[in-house]
Amino acid sequence: MRFAKSQASVETKSSGCNQIKRKKMIILEKPYVSAPLVAYLEEKQIPVLHNEMAVQLTDEGHHLNLLDDKQFKEQYLQKGQLYAVSENALVWLYAQLPESELVKKVKILKDKVAFRRICQQIYPDFYYKEVEMKALRSLNPDELPLPLVLKPAVGFLSVGVYIVRNKAEWQAALDDIDRNFAKQCAVFPDTVVRSEMFVLEQFIEGEEYAVDAYYDAEGKPNIINIFHHIFKSETDVSDRLYCMSKQIFESNYPAFNQFCIDLNGALGLRNFPMHVEFRVDKNTGRAIPIEVNPLRFAGMCLNDITRHTCHLLPVQAYFEGTHPDYATMWNGIENDVFSFVVLDKPYDTNRKLDFERIKRHFHGVLETRDIMNPAMSIWGFLFTQTPPEHKAELQEVLHSTLEEFMV
Repeated sequence: MRFAKSQASVETKSSGCNQIKRKKMIILEKPYVSAPLVAYLEEKQIPVLHNEMAVQLTDEGHHLNLLDDKQFKEQYLQKGQLYAVSENALVWLYAQLPESELVKKVKILKDKVAFRRICQQIYPDFYYKEVEMKALRSLNPDELPLPLVLKPAVGFLSVGVYIVRNKAEWQAALDDIDRNFAKQCAVFPDTVVRSEMFVLEQFIEGEEYAVDAYYDAEGKPNIINIFHHIFKSETDVSDRLYCMSKQIFESNYPAFNQFCIDLNGALGLRNFPMHVEFRVDKNTGRAIPIEVNPLRFAGMCLNDITRHTCHLLPVQAYFEGTHPDYATMWNGIENDVFSFVVLDKPYDTNRKLDFERIKRHFHGVLETRDIMNPAMSIWGFLFTQTPPEHKAELQEVLHSTLEEFMV
């Protein structure tokens, strides 16, 4: 078995289940819901909020346990345990539960300035500054502590994120915001990406990682995934390649788990899933959080990679109080790298991607997912298991324009 019960779950069972049993609940939202998750929800008949995405899935023949707004809110207030596939679900939460402790804490995590204030207790020397978008051009780059990161105060993925090392890159970032940022924001609601405020943050020289974790009923963190988010250059901010392996997981687990413990000392979260992004400073080795995305794991379907590493669906782990068995999860696959590849489509093309050609080209393709949503500017996703002798393929796909696979 490659998964284990969380400590809170074990303690609850051994104490005769004196603790109130939480009601599992989920909000499905655009832009994407993975097929394995839908199958799990059908099998377990976990309550699903009746919204546009849920109706779309039922129209496609899926048998979901739908609850209307009133029923869903009432169930949550009766000790509900909530998961949201996409941060688009925050629109419903903010409208239906505006004064709840859940929403107050979600807003702290979503607002990058409020989050930095919390993190100052852990990282007192970290530089950040909040600026209105309309005031960005009034700033003198000669007076800024370059290099830095410029990004929306409320954001998602790499939308509106720029690494700025000099005056020329500062000007290029502002020009790109003027040309493209409003168009990118239009894909998401204001609760997910907002355009009026930006944050300037100290740039951390080092590798970037993404972590899926949840706090159990006792507030103990349980880490499910640790991904190395690999970039093709120092200025790249794309989401092309995420990798996970025994070495990546085990070498980073202690520092990332300690941050989760420290964060909860300030927030006191319970029954709470999250996706955390870190940079590990190449000079000090210190793990510094970039952001915490509340109530969900990795976006799109990146978190599904655990189905291939330890036969565990992350949402199931959260609902059932389990996590990968850290002692055995890599048995037999110690040297392999498991990867998630985002096959992103350029804005200026209407061409399609030949998935069969991709599967023939790369070794160890576990799964491909074709995304039929033109608003996402993504052709699809690729899951791979790469043995050591073929690791060069990961660098190849990282740098590829995918032109060779277009039809």
